[in-house]
Amino acid sequence: MRDVAEPVGPGAETYGEAAESYGAEVQPYGEESESPGAGESGRRRGRRRGRRWLFAGAAVALVGMAVGGGLFYTRANTPEPSTVSEPMPPATEKIVRADLVSEVRSFGVLQFFGDRRVTNQMRGIFTWLPSANSIIERGERLYAVDDMPVFLMQGDLPAWREFKAGMKNGRDVRMLEENLAALGYVDFTVDEEFTEKTEAAVKRWQKNNGLPRSGKIELGRVVFAPDILRIKKASVRPGDPATAGAEVLQAGGSQQRVTTEVPQEAQELVVKGAKVEIELPDGKRTPGTVSSVGAQKLNKESKKVVPVTVKLSSPGEVKNVQSADVMVVLSRVEAEDVYSVSVTALLPLPGGGFGVQIVEGGKVRRVQVKTGAFTNGRVEVSGPGISEGVRVGVPKL
Repeated sequence: MRDVAEPVGPGAETYGEAAESYGAEVQPYGEESESPGAGESGRRRGRRRGRRWLFAGAAVALVGMAVGGGLFYTRANTPEPSTVSEPMPPATEKIVRADLVSEVRSFGVLQFFGDRRVTNQMRGIFTWLPSANSIIERGERLYAVDDMPVFLMQGDLPAWREFKAGMKNGRDVRMLEENLAALGYVDFTVDEEFTEKTEAAVKRWQKNNGLPRSGKIELGRVVFAPDILRIKKASVRPGDPATAGAEVLQAGGSQQRVTTEVPQEAQELVVKGAKVEIELPDGKRTPGTVSSVGAQKLNKESKKVVPVTVKLSSPGEVKNVQSADVMVVLSRVEAEDVYSVSVTALLPLPGGGFGVQIVEGGKVRRVQVKTGAFTNGRVEVSGPGISEGVRVGVPKL
């Protein structure tokens, strides 16, 4: 839970004053028959990584702010304690049973990766080029020379020779056959040998794409890339001469990633495979996974940081975002499987410590609680009557 209740307007009394006026009974530990450790309402203790003094300081500061800013509620002209019952709080919330989680946030950049330059091997005149931000997939036209298309195919080697019957076996032949099979041209064995059946498949592919049915693929007619390409810009214009070795397009991969630098003290949260969230500029969050962790270094402010790369778990949610500044949100469990309430539910007790108002069956009783881990506006509590789903008083915001 991460909701934080905010203070309300001025003019309220402190709990100490209200307690004396109302004559409210406070249930401390050891004075009731119900044991703090009994049943679901007993005290629950989770694993705590925070320091208790940290919470105490924060809680006192919050209570002080509440007193000055009117966090608690008032009653004028209070009758004698013996005739006044505990007042109903302005609002209530349920006690939650869950892990208490804090967040570590670091600035990051969301962008496409896998930039590459597309080099031409054909000769003639450029007659067609894709527009910026176009997505070119396997088997699609990448650009055109002399009004004849050049096609994109997938592979991790560049094309360096003509494909034809009788050529030597090689990995490039396997890449070509894998692409033909993926495009639906089969009836051959995918291997490193260019056979008659491979030639027949090439002819069918040529026919369907408006190319001469030669069974040969000249150098430059296909361009291999590891993935589909997102076009950034064209380096030439239609009408420019096409020469071998000239850069035609600047392109990037279709996948996005987030890069960030995490403070050294949070390094244990960013092991490879760790789950994180990416907060987008509009405030929405999308899940991610740490894909790589670099060596520690000093940033521009001479602070120790760890470079981290995050892979998006749901890339479809940001497919239209070309580049953006984002926030990488890391989670740290401060206490496991504990009861917690908003900090604003705490009331200072006259004898020290804190209590909460439990609201049940239209009646209100104030009980003393022990506090534990504190994070993101919530605090771990345990004590008499504290269990999941019980409603406690809070200010009305």
